[in-house]
Amino acid sequence: MDCTRRQWICGASAVALTASKSFALQGHPAAALDEGPEVERFRNAERRALATFRVAAESRFVTLRKPALKVHVLAAGKGSPVLLIHGGGAVAVQFAPVLSVVAGDFRCFAPDRPGCGLTDRFDYTNIPFRQHAIDFVGSLMDALDLPKAALVGNSMGGLWALLFALAAPERVAKLVLLGGPAASGPPPYPRRPPRAREGDASLDAMRAGYRVVMADADRVPNDILEADFAASKLPGASRAWNTMVEDVVREHITTYALRPELKNLKPPTLFAYGDKDMEGPPSVAREMAELAPNARCEIVADAGHLVWLDQPRVCVKLLLDFLKSA
Repeated sequence: MDCTRRQWICGASAVALTASKSFALQGHPAAALDEGPEVERFRNAERRALATFRVAAESRFVTLRKPALKVHVLAAGKGSPVLLIHGGGAVAVQFAPVLSVVAGDFRCFAPDRPGCGLTDRFDYTNIPFRQHAIDFVGSLMDALDLPKAALVGNSMGGLWALLFALAAPERVAKLVLLGGPAASGPPPYPRRPPRAREGDASLDAMRAGYRVVMADADRVPNDILEADFAASKLPGASRAWNTMVEDVVREHITTYALRPELKNLKPPTLFAYGDKDMEGPPSVAREMAELAPNARCEIVADAGHLVWLDQPRVCVKLLLDFLKSA
């Protein structure tokens, strides 16, 4: 595969794809996350972040049928269900600023994706990526007893939400894409922040990664930064991230490649896109919205890829207004 097609993951690929000594897959892509000091540090960091934003979230686990694994979910609020799917190697608690407001009107569920946070470890090597994303969202909704829900996704989570909405539109009440779904623009794709091996990450390196995905990394709340840093230290975190980006390239799964299918995107859709998103200029989001029959685009000024962290008030208002609209 030539460098142009691989450029979007060059940063992550610089990290060696060595097997994690902390878990053994034994022919199965998922493995339990063993309790230990790293897990306890992450739990504490997650609790602090939720407390900072006054999110009264229940931390719970559900077992999925396909893919077969145990998933950690933050659940908060009452009302119609909203499922929030985080991006890249992040964690559910990164959505705490959104949950603090949206949970006042909706029943929110924010899972840690496979290999992230407290969800089972996961190796994406030779996983059929598109079907995996669809299966994960559908099985999670089944486990949460949600026949239908609004989906909110960022980056890789946005791509997963989009893939599921195309595959099962009858189960998606509305679709919100916070920031560009992964690889929204044409190649060459932007570099992703690298994911260091467990034990090698530093808080300064984590903040440097946020400079890539935000208009102003100084805006990231310290508790969110520290929770993300603690998550990067969890056993198997780097393996999940590195094998995932390799799998995406191998399977050629990008949002840009989905453009011919957007005419079939049935759920009402909102693209909330930062004018400084690393995925490309605002025209990237406007073009996608024009291709979908029931979509609109809102460009958020002075915001990057993590649009709700750069401009939380503007972004949450857009999200709430859209979710409440007829």
